[in-house]
Amino acid sequence: MTIQVRITAVSYLNTLPFIYGIEQQAALSSSVAAGHAVPRVRETGMPLAGEDIALSLRVPSLCAADAIAGETDIALVPVAAIPLIPGFSVSSVRPGSPSDGFIPRIITDYCIGAEGPVDTVVLLSDTPLADVRRVYLDSHSRTSVQLVRVLAREHWRLAPEWVDSADCVSDAAPQGRPLEPGEAMVAIGDKVFGLKAGHHYAYCYDLAQEWHDFTGGLPFVFAAWVACSGAGLSFAPILNRALAYGVGHIAESVAGTVNRSRDFEFARAYRYLTKSIQFDLDDRKRQAMRLFWEKIITPG
Repeated sequence: MTIQVRITAVSYLNTLPFIYGIEQQAALSSSVAAGHAVPRVRETGMPLAGEDIALSLRVPSLCAADAIAGETDIALVPVAAIPLIPGFSVSSVRPGSPSDGFIPRIITDYCIGAEGPVDTVVLLSDTPLADVRRVYLDSHSRTSVQLVRVLAREHWRLAPEWVDSADCVSDAAPQGRPLEPGEAMVAIGDKVFGLKAGHHYAYCYDLAQEWHDFTGGLPFVFAAWVACSGAGLSFAPILNRALAYGVGHIAESVAGTVNRSRDFEFARAYRYLTKSIQFDLDDRKRQAMRLFWEKIITPG
């Protein structure tokens, strides 16, 4: 009996290359196990799910919950939640080796990041920033919540009332009520496109760009891959190759990803994934992660 490696990933457009690479790896594994020389495919040209990978797609907050609870072997974890994983140390953001013994750690050369505007993590308002008195937060992402709090405290010098998005019907816009004067809301992920299409907000503050300005030019990392078990750590080299393949085939990921039903026009999705999102977890992004953790763990 094959023991599946449990992988939990974010269910947003920005993970399409990752999902495509993982599914290609799964198809290859299935074909090798069955004695095929090449990956088997469906009639649609899509790869079959592999026998050794159990992939779950969830909103960022649930990815974090799975990682913290130990209910997955590998997770794409929002950076604000990574320090909450039992056993993880913020003193190092370098991948480790299985021979080091298991502790939860970042394991790949890839992330969801941005340098400058990311387009899908924003503060929306019809009120100038200096006059914002109430901010509705997006419960799907601990990272965006922590990021906007850091920016408000240290960059914008604001102290608004913070309200969970469950109390704001505007997160269902354009059906919901419009924001009132003095109100703003954080929105993340694919729904940002719909929110901006449904209402022309007078002010849209891109939080990745604001972080870039605040830190003197650092990028921002929204999520990184973390091994949450020994099995996940052992699988890390295979995952890294799968992610590299996906990032190297972005056009194919948009056109042919299994288990993802998308309404985005191809050119728009491709532009977003190649211009707004940065997937490489380089030294500057690791530096930015450390700084962000300092800001949220020891504010000031």
